[in-house]
Amino acid sequence: MFYKIYDIFTIDLFSYHGLVLFMNNFNGLPSLNFLHTFESVARHLSFTNAARELFVTQAAVSHQIKALEDHLGVKLFLRQKRKVFLTKEGQKLLPSVVSGLQGISASLENIRNYDTEDTLVVGVGSSFSANWLVHRLGAFYQQYPEVNLHLKISNNDPDFTADETDMAVVWGKGDWSGLLYEKLMVVEFTPVCSPELLNKSHPLRTPEDLIHYPLLDDPDFETWQEWLEEAGIPEKKYKRRTVIRDSSVLIHSTLDGHGIALCAVGIVQEYLDSGRLIRPFKLSITGGGFYYLVYPEKALRKPLVRLFKTWLVEEVRKSESQGTSQ
Repeated sequence: MFYKIYDIFTIDLFSYHGLVLFMNNFNGLPSLNFLHTFESVARHLSFTNAARELFVTQAAVSHQIKALEDHLGVKLFLRQKRKVFLTKEGQKLLPSVVSGLQGISASLENIRNYDTEDTLVVGVGSSFSANWLVHRLGAFYQQYPEVNLHLKISNNDPDFTADETDMAVVWGKGDWSGLLYEKLMVVEFTPVCSPELLNKSHPLRTPEDLIHYPLLDDPDFETWQEWLEEAGIPEKKYKRRTVIRDSSVLIHSTLDGHGIALCAVGIVQEYLDSGRLIRPFKLSITGGGFYYLVYPEKALRKPLVRLFKTWLVEEVRKSESQGTSQ
């Protein structure tokens, strides 16, 4: 059953002419009450059953249908030997009425529940979640044990409608149309590697020495090319590379000593602090992008979105200040 948009009034409370005047809402569109009554009669093919469902008298249903037919100037139902049939005009109108009422009902339910939900769905990339966020979630759960936080791991741009995601952390250049977004974290890319790797092979004193090591990379290779150009090294010299499509796997391959990767400093800061990774060179580049917090405008109505957004921004600022002070 659909949500009642307005209270259904019986004919005893309004005269027939009053009901017709009541239809003048929304720039002459029929009252949603009457469309709701029409949908109920059409579904049951019975004025009696519709009246029972709507908790009004059968006379009220009949008068509302007549008022709707007068407004449209067509007959919507035919009565033959105690049976009710939709006319061609009624059959044409029904799908649009059903779709419209369902849409209104869904929107009202969404608005009604949005402010009281205790579940937050956040979309995050695999690298950000596995190598930065995971180290901080324990503190979030301790501080907000009542929040059900669901992480959707994906390296694609979020689809907030299809994924039912409230907000997302996305690396990009700030070109999402129809969405709100704000810079969350500056991304500086720099070569990193396991210290054990350097103990087993050629010394790594200058960028020229990278030719002796596998370069771990994503399929595009554009960021490595930019870094090598900034270092004054011809990219064509470096053909020995391993392509890893998942950034989280790439980082863990670097931790295991499989090669040298160009990683976002903020994402691997925990490993740099612990000594599991080192920066052989000071040179870093931005790669033309940032980590953004992206969300639809309606998300700000949800208290959990505002709460997580504030917490996440504070965590980023703390990690940046710690990295600067070292």
